[in-house]
Formats: sequence, C-alpha cells, structure tokens
Amino acid sequence: MTNTPILSMPYIAPSQAQKHVTHNEALRLLDILVELTADSRTTTTPPPAPTEGQRFIIATGATGDWAGQDGQIAVRENGAWIFIPPQIGWIAMITDVMELATYDGSDWVPVKPNLTSSDLNNLPGLGVNTSSDSTNRLAVSSDATLLTHAGSDHQVKINKNSIGDTASLLFQSAWTGHAEMGLSGDTNFSIKVSDGSSWFTAMETDGNTGRVRFPSGGVRPVLAGPTTWYVDPASGDDGTSGLSSGTGAFATLQRAVDEVLSIDAGGHAVTIQLADDTYTLTSPVVVDQPLIGGGEIMITGNTSTPSLVALHGSAGGIEIIGAVVSLSGVEISTSAPAEACITGAENAQITLSDIEFGTGGSAHISLQNAECAIVGDIEISGDADRHIALDHTAVFRMDGQAITLSGSPDFTTAFVEATNGSSASFDGNSFTGTATGPRYDVTVVSCINTYGSGATHLPGNSAGSTGDGGVYL
Repeated sequence: MTNTPILSMPYIAPSQAQKHVTHNEALRLLDILVELTADSRTTTTPPPAPTEGQRFIIATGATGDWAGQDGQIAVRENGAWIFIPPQIGWIAMITDVMELATYDGSDWVPVKPNLTSSDLNNLPGLGVNTSSDSTNRLAVSSDATLLTHAGSDHQVKINKNSIGDTASLLFQSAWTGHAEMGLSGDTNFSIKVSDGSSWFTAMETDGNTGRVRFPSGGVRPVLAGPTTWYVDPASGDDGTSGLSSGTGAFATLQRAVDEVLSIDAGGHAVTIQLADDTYTLTSPVVVDQPLIGGGEIMITGNTSTPSLVALHGSAGGIEIIGAVVSLSGVEISTSAPAEACITGAENAQITLSDIEFGTGGSAHISLQNAECAIVGDIEISGDADRHIALDHTAVFRMDGQAITLSGSPDFTTAFVEATNGSSASFDGNSFTGTATGPRYDVTVVSCINTYGSGATHLPGNSAGSTGDGGVYL
C-alpha cells in the first residue's frame, strides 16, 4: 500500500530517494484538510482573481475550470486548481454564512441550519432541563415557567378533541393528583380535589346556563327572588328539591329547614309551606342558625284551620336557636314531659299566629334569652306545666289578640312564669274559656305587664305570685 486509506497521503517507501517530496505531499494534504474551511459551497464559477490557498466546495452545475467537479473541494495552489473528493462525514466551516456543513455521500448539507420558525414546527418532543416522552411531548423542569404577552393580551388555550374527552389542568404532589380544573368528560367547567385515591367535585359550572353547583357542599347558592319550599309527609320525598308541592315536596319539616339554612336568601322572602297532614316528630325540628342573607324563615300551615296541620312530637316540637322564625297555621303538641312545644334560645326571634296548642310537656312556649310575639289568634286545648316559660332576659309580648281556651287546660306551675330578668307584655287581649292552675309566677327582677288589667287577667283558677324583685302590673 502506497497511500493512507482515508486521506490518501503517500507513504515514504524504504530506501526511497527524495523522501522530502513524499513527506511534503502529505503535509500539503493535511494543510488543506485539517480544520477545513471553505469560502462558499454555493459557487459554481471560479473567482476571477483567486488567492493562494483559497478553498471552495463546488456547487452543482459548475463551469469553467470547475466543470465536472461538483461537490469536490477546490484548492488554489501554485496558480492552479486542484480538487479533492470528500468522504462521508467530513465537516467544513463555510465562512460566507458561518455554518458547518457535512458531506452525506452525495451532497454537502448544513450540520445545524440557521433555525427559522418553520424549522420548529412538528417537533416530536421538547424537553427543557428534562426529557419529553410520547405522552408529555413538552416537558419543563424549573422553578417557574413564564408565559408573557407580546404587547397586549395573552391567552393559554387547552383544546380537546370531543365533548367526552378531558381538557384540564392537573395539580400533583409526588406524581399523585390532588386537584384538577377544566372540562372533564363534558363541557361543564369543574374544580375537583382528591385525597389521593378518590375525587370530589367541589364546584361545577353548567356550560349551557352558567349556573353554579357545589356537589360536595360548601358555598351557598343565592336566591334570585322569594322562594317557597314545600313539605308533604304523604306525597313528598326528602330526595327532591322541595320546590313544588305534591311529589316535588320534601317529606319532613327538618329536611326543609336544613335546605333553607344551606342557602343565602339574598334579602328575599323564604317560606316553608306545610301540606295538610299529621307530622309525627320523633325528634325536635331544629332551626339552629340565622338565615344567611337576612330576613325570617316563615313556616306556614293552614291559617284557616290550623288543626289540619298537626305537629305531634314525642321528644319536643320546634327548637329555634339564634334564628328569626314565624310560625302560623299549625297545631302543635309534645308528649315529652320535660320538653316544650316551641323553644327559643340565644337571641332567637319568634312570631306566632293562628296556632293551636295541644299537650305541652314542660311548656307550650319556652324562651331563654329569646323573644316571642303573638300576632294572631291562639287556641289552647292541652295541659302543660306552663303555657309560657321565660328565663334569662327573655321577652314575650301579645297585644290585641284573641286567646281561646277549650277543655279547661291545666298549668301546674303557672300560665306565665317569668324569671331572671325576663318580661312579658299583655295589652288589650281577650281570653275566652277557663284554665286551672296559678295565673302567673314572677321572680328575680322580672316583670309581667297587663297594663292595669288586674291580677285575674291571665287564665287560671288560683292567684299568681311574685318574689325576689318580680313585678306584676
């Protein structure tokens, strides 16, 4: 072999004369090819005044002294052009554009072309400080990712193929999803959270109406106007909305109360309408907070014939704690000796009208730090330890109403008991019928004011009593 296999440089033969000639030829080739540069790779015509050592990669269609030498390296040497055929993989710096080109066996192509916007289209993936994959075609590992405007607005768009697909943002901790928001299997915008195994929809906005639901509870819907919920033990179901009568009604009063307490009234009237029926209460109906959005909760039965809406409790009747409630058109009783038909506490404000009281246990009306006003006619047919029991600054008033007592009900302690700074006002009322038991019991800086109607104004068959600063007027 007389030449090297790659660059075809001549070997020096044993005992060769003029060894410097062979050696210099090899140096000449190295001088041309090592750190190879070329003035251009798009030129087809030799320059008119070439300089010694100038190199070109001859473009296709060459003419003149370069004719037939397409793709070869042309070197100006000793006033003439010599041509060196390239080999696959050779790299040259093209100085007129300052880019690298490599020979692929048929042509010189850029090693890394100057990028344009079109060159970045349809990339199979892109990883920034991490690796992308077939699912996560764009992957970024950094402390923050900035997307900013180009002078005005900026939008981030997430597009899904069809309604049944998902377009969402998923938030993970240690690669486990804990929150997601977007369009999940439909066109309703939802926000979901997860404990790591189960998902819960916190909020969902209907894509057709814009109405917002909170399937897991929490934020209160705001009423757009006066609203009535219906209760019907015979036809209703606690699984309905309760917003229509009959089969659309709730089955229990407590379910209606719970629904009302879950909304924001927005300043609108809220009514619970009770259908004619007997309501068997195995536990008290509890109204334990004010109505959000202001106003009172109006619980209404049959104001013409209250006995058609009968609330019979085995453990008490209705407990109102800190709420504003009006109750009308019902008959109410309890068989629990230690419980009351209506209990008010913690600044509750209660208004009663068209009420029939049956058996009352400890009291028909029991107030502690609460207020009650009777603004409509009352009928009393059942016994109770007290008709009205007032304690801890409770306030009761009944002005200009008609009270009918049937069957001579008995009040063991008193018709009215007031203690611990409580007060009761009876002005211009009429009582029909009789009752047994003491008329009143006023103690501990409390007051019952009948506006001069006398000691026998209140029902009963025995005198009332005062003590410890209690006053009866």
